[in-house]
Amino acid sequence: MPRRDLLALLLAFAVSVVVRWPLVDRPLSAHHEYCTAFTLIALTNWWVDGYTTHHGMPSGGFIREGERLFPPDRADPNERAVGLYYFSHPPLAFDLPYALFVLTDTPPNTAGLQWLNIVLHLVTAIGLYLGLRIAVPPTWPQAPLFAAILYLFLPATLWFHGNAYMSDMLVQVPWMWHLVFAIRILRNDAAPSRWAWVGFTVTLFLALYTSWLGVFALVSALVVALLRWRLDRRVPLVPILVCAGLAFLVAAGLTTWRFLQVIDAHALLAQLQSRLAVRGSFGAEGPSLPLLRRIVENYRISYLPVFALLLMLLLLGLRRGIVGRALPADLLTFILLAGLPVLLDHLVLLQYASHDFAALKAAPLLCALASWVVVALKRPWPHVAITATCLAGILYFHRTNPLPGRDGGRYAQEMELGHFIGANAGLDEMVFGAGVSTEPQVIWYARRNVIGVADVSHARALLREYHIARGVVISGTPGAYRATHIDP
Repeated sequence: MPRRDLLALLLAFAVSVVVRWPLVDRPLSAHHEYCTAFTLIALTNWWVDGYTTHHGMPSGGFIREGERLFPPDRADPNERAVGLYYFSHPPLAFDLPYALFVLTDTPPNTAGLQWLNIVLHLVTAIGLYLGLRIAVPPTWPQAPLFAAILYLFLPATLWFHGNAYMSDMLVQVPWMWHLVFAIRILRNDAAPSRWAWVGFTVTLFLALYTSWLGVFALVSALVVALLRWRLDRRVPLVPILVCAGLAFLVAAGLTTWRFLQVIDAHALLAQLQSRLAVRGSFGAEGPSLPLLRRIVENYRISYLPVFALLLMLLLLGLRRGIVGRALPADLLTFILLAGLPVLLDHLVLLQYASHDFAALKAAPLLCALASWVVVALKRPWPHVAITATCLAGILYFHRTNPLPGRDGGRYAQEMELGHFIGANAGLDEMVFGAGVSTEPQVIWYARRNVIGVADVSHARALLREYHIARGVVISGTPGAYRATHIDP
C-alpha cells in the first residue's frame, strides 16, 4: 500500500473513531447490542470458572446459576448441554476476545470488546483495499482507497464494527482477507507463491471457524475457480480444491470436537437441525414476503447513502455508456467472490438474514461497485462524491443510533432493570421476569439469569418442576419495577 493511501486510510479511520467515541461503553440496549451482552456473558463464564471448566463452550446465560435447572445428577446430559451452552456458531468469535482479556489481565467488559471490534473494522477495510488493488486495473489507482474509506463510514459498518459484536461481525475480517488471497490465486497472470496458498487456506479456515458465512465463502471460491478454469485451464483448480478441503476439514473437525465435549453426536445433529429450522429458508412457519420486506428495510437502514451514490453514478454511467462495458476479469472475480457468499447466505438462511446485522455481509460488494463506477466515469469530482457519501453515512448512522442525551433515555432501560434485579434477587432465588425484558443485556447487568414467565402462578409451577425452594418475580414498568418473592 502506498504511504499516501495508508495515511489517508488511517486518517479516515481516526475520523470514524471520533464519530463513534460517544457511543462506546454506553449502556447496552437497542439495535442488536444483545450480541455484545451475549458475548460478554460467555466470556465472563470462562473468566470466573475457567476456560477448561466449560471445555471452551460459550453460553448465553450464567452457567453456574443455570446448573440449578440442570443438575448433573438428575438432568439428561444432552438436555443439560442444550440448556447451558450455545451451538449455533463455531467458537472463534468468543476465543479471540477472551484471549486478549486474558493477555491484558482484564475481566471481560463492554468497552474492551467494543474497542476490539473497532480496531477490527480497520483491519477489514485494509483487507478490502488490498483485495481491490489486486483486482482493478492500474489505470484505476484510486478505486481501492475509495472502497476502503466508504467501508469505514457506512451506517452498517460504523455500528456493527463498533457497538455490536458477535460471530457475524468478526467473520468479516477473515473473509475479507480470504478474498485478498483468493484474488491473488485466481487473477489472470497468477503465479501464486507458497505464502499465497498458506494465506488462502488459513484465512478460509478462520472464516469457517467463525461463522457459517465461511461455508458460503468456500462454496463461492470453488464455483468461481471452476468457472475460471473452464475459460483458462491454467487456473490451479486442483490445489484450490485441496486447500479448501483442508480448511474445511480442520475447521469442522475442531468445532465438532469442542461441541462433543459436552453433548453426544446424535443430540448435536438434532440441535443443529433445530437451529436450521428456525433460521433457514425452508420450513418457515409464516410466509416469506414479510421476511423479504424486513431484509429490504434492513438494507435501507444500513446502506441508503451508498445506494443513493450508486443510483446517481449508474444513471450517469448509462448516459456515457460506461455501464454497458465489460468488467475487467479480475474485478469480475472479486465481485463474484464478494457477492456470491451473501446471496447464498440469504437464500439458504432467509429467516436469519432478516436480522439487520446480516446485511453487514454486503458492505464489501457495495463499496467495490461504488468505487468502480465512480472511477470508471472519470469525472473531476470523485473525491467530492465519496466525501459526501461518507458524511451522509455518518448522519444516517446517528439517526438510527442517536448520541447520548438524544435517545430519550431508551438506552438505559435494560441497565436499570438489570441493576434492579441484582439488588432485589437473593442468591438462593430463581429470577423470573413477567412482562419485562429478559434480553441478554438485562442478564448482563443483573449478573443473574432471568426466565420469562406469564405470571406468578407460572413461576411457582417452574419452581416445583425444578425442585427450587425460592424465587422472585420481577414485573412493572421502567421506574416502577416490583420484586415479588415466592415459594412453590
